[in-house]
Amino acid sequence: MTSLTTISMKTSTMSNGDGLRLLAPAKINLALEILRRRPDGFHEIATVMTTLDLADRVSLWPRPAGAGLEVILTGTYAAGIDPAGDLARRAAVRMAETLGRSPDVRVEVEKRIPSPGGLGGGSSDAAAVLRGLSRLWAVDWQPGRLEALAATIGSDVPFFLYGGTAFCSGRGEVVEPLKDLRPMRMLLLIPPVPQRVSKTAFRYAALHPHDFTDGHRTRRLAQRIARNAPPPSADLINTFEAVVERSEPELIAHYARYHAAGAPRLHLCGSGPAVFMLVLEGAKLQELRRTFRTEGATVIEANTLPRAAALAVEVLPAEGGV
Repeated sequence: MTSLTTISMKTSTMSNGDGLRLLAPAKINLALEILRRRPDGFHEIATVMTTLDLADRVSLWPRPAGAGLEVILTGTYAAGIDPAGDLARRAAVRMAETLGRSPDVRVEVEKRIPSPGGLGGGSSDAAAVLRGLSRLWAVDWQPGRLEALAATIGSDVPFFLYGGTAFCSGRGEVVEPLKDLRPMRMLLLIPPVPQRVSKTAFRYAALHPHDFTDGHRTRRLAQRIARNAPPPSADLINTFEAVVERSEPELIAHYARYHAAGAPRLHLCGSGPAVFMLVLEGAKLQELRRTFRTEGATVIEANTLPRAAALAVEVLPAEGGV
């Protein structure tokens, strides 16, 4: 696995009291296969993920010694999320505990990624907090230690430490960075379903042994990307699509309407319920957006985001400073 130390983050010099702002991009799974259920209760997976320009914004500000942790959630999709249980808070607490220090920091997360949807917003926020605190607290860890800490917070969190495109295995925490994809444009469609339908645990519990595969299609896709070849649509696979098809008629009805309205092929984002459709050059995006909104979907245009952009960090002048 490539070390994080080989990935550069271009930031200006910080002064005492300066804060940081980081992108926390959404992701899609170009391929996702479930290989087996493990003795520890997790599932072994093979997946190729890539980051999008749809992103939360995470800002970190140092607080006086002993002031503790403050987490503030804002933005379009902050409603209904309890800051006390948010992954961004968990990341800050876990890192402070590991360092044996007080988590004296204010974390502000502007939620722009719909949740739940399978787009990884919470995991991405957590990774942004870990990356930011590593700089804010001048952490000098050996390669692999930050990834190991990230894996204790969530299976997708290590991927977001790298961003860009990567092949991930294990329960998702083993990350092998790939070359950046050729730019891809898409529409994300989020159906209007109650939150109970959107639980990842429900879909994992609904897996049958016959859903398990050997992961060869995902590995083949990763090999094509490594050769800078475009991903073939035949290898855009997601095991959870079969789970949804047989067990969630409400979602299938929404997807059927999108297909009838002009979506040639829909791909599930992670465990869903959001789906994405690739958009070709010359497509009438405004017309497509209006059509799918008429069918009740939340529609977001997105593009793949290369690694350097996904890891962007901005230094914020100290509050009250010039």
